[in-house]
Amino acid sequence: MNKKMTVTLSMMIVAALTMTTVGLASMLPISSAAAMKVIDIIDAGSTIATIVSLVAAVVGAGVVSTGIIATAKALIKKYGKKYAAAW
Repeated sequence: MNKKMTVTLSMMIVAALTMTTVGLASMLPISSAAAMKVIDIIDAGSTIATIVSLVAAVVGAGVVSTGIIATAKALIKKYGKKYAAAW
């Protein structure tokens, strides 16, 4: 696979994962405080986290984390941190 196709495929996967409705706090056994801390970290360093996740996705790992970060960023922007943490 060439580099352009890999990047395109990665972006398509990110877009697909962004549209998921699976909730972190509802799926993982973490407290609301822990979920809020994760959302704070994503909100504060979201650009760096996204870049790291995209690089990891290109080399074969981190596709799920890229989708989770993209979804969390979208939820923070649209609904706020409290909703994103409950997600």
